[in-house]
Amino acid sequence: MSLVATAVFPLVQMLAVSAVVGGLPGAARDGARSPAASAVYLGLATMAVAYFAAQVAPAAQWSLGRVLGARVEVLTRDRIMDTILDRPGLEQVESEAVREAAALAQEARSATFGADDAIRGVANLVSGRVQGLVAAGILVTFHWWAPLALLVTFLPWDAYFRAQHGKVARSWVARTPEQARATYFRQLGTDAAAGKELRVFGLAGFVRDRFATHYLAGMAPLWRERTTSLRRFLPPVVMVTAGYLTVFGALGWEFATGRQSLTATALYLLMAGQVWRVAPSFNDLSRLAIGASPLLSAQRLADPPPPRAARTGPTGQADGRPGQEIRFEGVSFAYPGGAEVLCGLDLTIAVGQSLAVVGDNGAGKTTLVKLLCGLYQPTAGKITVDGTDLRELDSFAWRRHVTAVFQDYVRFPFTLRENVAAGAGGDVDDATVGRALADAAADLAQQLPQGLSTVLGRDFAGGVELSGGQWQKIAVARALAGLHAGASVLILDEPTANLDVRAEAALFERILATTRGMTTLLISHRFANVRRADRIVVLGGGRVVEDGSHAALLAADGVYAAAFRLQAERFQDSSVAGVPSGERR
Repeated sequence: MSLVATAVFPLVQMLAVSAVVGGLPGAARDGARSPAASAVYLGLATMAVAYFAAQVAPAAQWSLGRVLGARVEVLTRDRIMDTILDRPGLEQVESEAVREAAALAQEARSATFGADDAIRGVANLVSGRVQGLVAAGILVTFHWWAPLALLVTFLPWDAYFRAQHGKVARSWVARTPEQARATYFRQLGTDAAAGKELRVFGLAGFVRDRFATHYLAGMAPLWRERTTSLRRFLPPVVMVTAGYLTVFGALGWEFATGRQSLTATALYLLMAGQVWRVAPSFNDLSRLAIGASPLLSAQRLADPPPPRAARTGPTGQADGRPGQEIRFEGVSFAYPGGAEVLCGLDLTIAVGQSLAVVGDNGAGKTTLVKLLCGLYQPTAGKITVDGTDLRELDSFAWRRHVTAVFQDYVRFPFTLRENVAAGAGGDVDDATVGRALADAAADLAQQLPQGLSTVLGRDFAGGVELSGGQWQKIAVARALAGLHAGASVLILDEPTANLDVRAEAALFERILATTRGMTTLLISHRFANVRRADRIVVLGGGRVVEDGSHAALLAADGVYAAAFRLQAERFQDSSVAGVPSGERR
């Protein structure tokens, strides 16, 4: 209804204006009480009503556009979040194309136009078309060729603006690498986390210069295109001008020769001026092209692949819970665009035992963890759970049996309770949360002002910041909460990097005691801690180069033994290092 009102009331107002203009000479001649004057009064009243209605209709349309635009933006964000969260692995999520599309789609409220502007742009295009066609229909009563002449001249105009704004929409959605880098440096300059190093290292000027360099490089092609577009814009302008000169000239001739009344001439002039609304305006196309770009970006995020149905292997269980062993069989892996990290890795993880994985930086320890969690798929070989290929198990069902502490664990700005309960999907009672905290030696509930209900971090008002060591204990407690909720495989990837040696040794003792009889995969660079594992493997060159117990590997006097003794020499107090004096040669 608002679209029709927006299109029709301005035309009604123009009809009233033409009636007033045509009736003024007669009213002036015959007096204020004459029939001609009454017709003028009626025209003025109609003008006032139509003017008021013409102002109200766009306001209602604007309000409706805001409401619909807000809903579209929410739906767009929901679709982006659902699409990304439903992806079982990280390959697609971490791809540059998906990151770019997600970043653009999240900018649903751009600096210029948003989704509500796109909706209003569509509304204006529709109402403009209606208004232009009605005006053309009225102009037909002057001469059949008049609206046709104007419409024909508008065709190149319409084609030009459609092409230009198609380019705008595509450039807004498919940002070039230079535009993406410019956005990164703009965000880096306001990033609180990066603020310390930017100031300590004096990088403010560097960030500004890099932003300017990439921004100018990214925008230069668009500016060159605009210069070229200006030359292409001149012919449509000439054609439209010629069309209007022809129609206006004909109207002037008809009036000058007495063939047409003043009222009709004024009406046709006003209607001719509205025929152009058939072609979209620059602003409406801009709203539509730029405001709709988040929707186009969301569309670029491919739908997640359908979940694979779980299948049962020779001795496996349908839900993927390991009963005997997990095996890496000739597994190779390389990150996109990088060299192989794992190369033909063969490794068997016995269920119910603790396995420590050690090796130099870049040996593939964390990559092995990500593959075991199903976050990536091997580029060659396979991982099996009791004989069933991990790729044949439902990814989400498998992860219910796995709990982990990653090196780059997340510091959730949640309450202490929610931070720990997240390891069990958020659905555990306070007793389980307290037990997990105790097992992780994280005696925090009594220290925080609101106990388990204390919000952690400074992201929200009232939040309490913790030390690095405290955050790490919470991450460990989160993983242990997953164990208490039914997970059977515990992965600890450098779980104590922020703890001192004493706290680290104590925490390892607690973890290994708590998880005794469970499948535990431990990654650490401190050998005095991994020595307590049932079995130790050393990675090198993307393969297992040594495998055995701590005592067996020391006796073999190989890579592990050399590294272990080198580390042990750094500690004077053997009780702190956890290294018996007989092993320090």
